[in-house]
Amino acid sequence: MAISAIHVESNDRLEITINNTRPVALTDLTLSLLSIGHQFEKFIEAEFPADVPVASELLVKKVRSGSIVFELVAQALPLVPLFWQGGALLEWASYAKDTILWLNGKLNQQPRNLTKNDLKQWHSILEPVAKDQGSQLNFTVADGGKVINQFFVNSAEANSAQNRIKRELGLLDEPSDSVHTKRVMTWYQAKFDNDSQTGNKATIESISPKPLRVVFDNNAVKAQMFEQGIAFSKPWHQLAYIVDVQVQTINGQPRVATILNFYPEETFDPGE
Repeated sequence: MAISAIHVESNDRLEITINNTRPVALTDLTLSLLSIGHQFEKFIEAEFPADVPVASELLVKKVRSGSIVFELVAQALPLVPLFWQGGALLEWASYAKDTILWLNGKLNQQPRNLTKNDLKQWHSILEPVAKDQGSQLNFTVADGGKVINQFFVNSAEANSAQNRIKRELGLLDEPSDSVHTKRVMTWYQAKFDNDSQTGNKATIESISPKPLRVVFDNNAVKAQMFEQGIAFSKPWHQLAYIVDVQVQTINGQPRVATILNFYPEETFDPGE
C-alpha cells in the first residue's frame, strides 16, 4: 500500500509543555492531547468550505525529556484564509488563549460558540494541570527558533476554567421553553383517568417526529378534550386536536409538551 508524503506547514511548531510536580495519569495525558488535536481539527475545518479537502490533523514531531514536552506540527493547508497572518498554529493558539481567558472570566464573550462536546474537550485539555496544584500548562508557537506566541495556564486557572465549564454544561442541560400555536396533535398513548398527569404521550409532527410527554396547563382544558369523543361517537384519544402548546427541550430536543389551549370546533377524525 502506497503511503502519501506528508507536507508540514513551514517551520512552525506548537509546543505543549506540562510542568508537573506529580506523575500524570496516562489517561489524563492521552485525553488532553487528543482533545487538543480535536479542537485544532474543528478550528481548521470550520474555516474551509465542506468540499475543500483539508489535512487538519496535528502531528507529533518530537517528545522531549524533562517536563512533559510535545512538539506538534500542522500539515500544509491547500490555501490559507486571507486574515490569517501567521499560519494555522498561531491562529489556533490565539483562539485557545482567548477561550481559556473567557473560561476564567477575563473575556466577556466567548471567541466561538462552544458546544457541549467542545466544553468537555477543554475540560480534558486542562485536566492534567488541574489535578496537580503546583503544575503549569504552557502553549508555545515557534517559527524555527523564534517564539511568536506563548501563554501559560497554572493549576488555579485550570481549576477555575473547569468550574466555569461545569456551570456552562449545566446551563446547556436546562430545559428551554417555546410556545407553538394551532398545531395538530394526535394521541400516541393516553391514560383514561382525568386525575392523572402521567403516562400521556402525543405526537405533534410539526414539532417532533417522536412522541412527546404531555401535561395539561389546567384541568379545564383536559376535561374539555376528554368530552370531544361524544360529538364524534369515537373515543377521544382517537381524534386529532388543534392545540397551543409550550414545548420544553433538553439539549435542543423536544421532550415535554404542555397543552395550554385547544380549539374544540377544529377537532377532527384523522381517519376521514
